[in-house]
Amino acid sequence: MEERKENTLEQDLQAMEKEAEALESRLQAAEEELKRFKDQYLRLLADFDNYRKRTEEELRLREREGVLKAVRALLPILDDLERALEFAEARPESILQGVKAVREGFFRILAGLGVEEVPGEGERFDPRYHEAIGLLPGEPGKVARVFQRGFRLGEALVRPARVAVGEEKSPEEEGLE
Repeated sequence: MEERKENTLEQDLQAMEKEAEALESRLQAAEEELKRFKDQYLRLLADFDNYRKRTEEELRLREREGVLKAVRALLPILDDLERALEFAEARPESILQGVKAVREGFFRILAGLGVEEVPGEGERFDPRYHEAIGLLPGEPGKVARVFQRGFRLGEALVRPARVAVGEEKSPEEEGLE
């Protein structure tokens, strides 16, 4: 009987050793998988950081290109102003002509950049594009006078037009005239 107990104990011990080996093998596989996932995570983290840095640099370059494009587009206006001043010194009566030519050139450059003027007098008042700064006699709900031009680039508002909106005269006001 004792021999049987020893055999059973020995068998149990062998079974436990096999189970321990199996568990150790599984633990080692899990540790290797964890190491692989950790490496993969660190690589993804580095890739993302590189992507973020590259994107920021591209954004800075595009912003700089935009500024350069705007400056290059505006430099001819400076040239026109200088020519107008030179011409005005020789012929003071011609200053109005020169200033008008510079203004026309400026509007051409804005149009070339895709900037357009916000509709003004006689147009329906639109709070998306107009800033009402007063009321004047005129057709109700329409722009009666533009005090400062507004501009937009596509649907983006660059600057609202500062306008006076028309209002109907009351019967008392009409009788006073």
